[in-house]
Amino acid sequence: MSIYTGDPARLQSSANSTTQCLNELENQLTALSNVQDDLHQAVVSAGTGAAIYNTLGDAWQKGKALAGTLGDIVTQLSQTGVRVDAQDIENASHVNSSVGGWSTSAAAGINLDRV
Repeated sequence: MSIYTGDPARLQSSANSTTQCLNELENQLTALSNVQDDLHQAVVSAGTGAAIYNTLGDAWQKGKALAGTLGDIVTQLSQTGVRVDAQDIENASHVNSSVGGWSTSAAAGINLDRV
């Protein structure tokens, strides 16, 4: 059995930061799509225009795949933070009931960040 010692608030903060990155990626992919269409129409050589269009299309597809992965990461970070919070409360309840209550004086001097 492994013990997770992460902070749910930090997990949510990481999820929020990753969401901001995901939003920026989505904005850049929209811009790439617009440039792709413009370049395809502007380039005189049909072969070069098609090559540019296909290359930018491949980059867009890879960016969308990355966006999907970032979305999955955001979901997992958010859900894990909630599960950790709920698990912490349940574990505290078990400890509390097994020791007959929690005394704040008993916890004085304990650095809970390092537990």
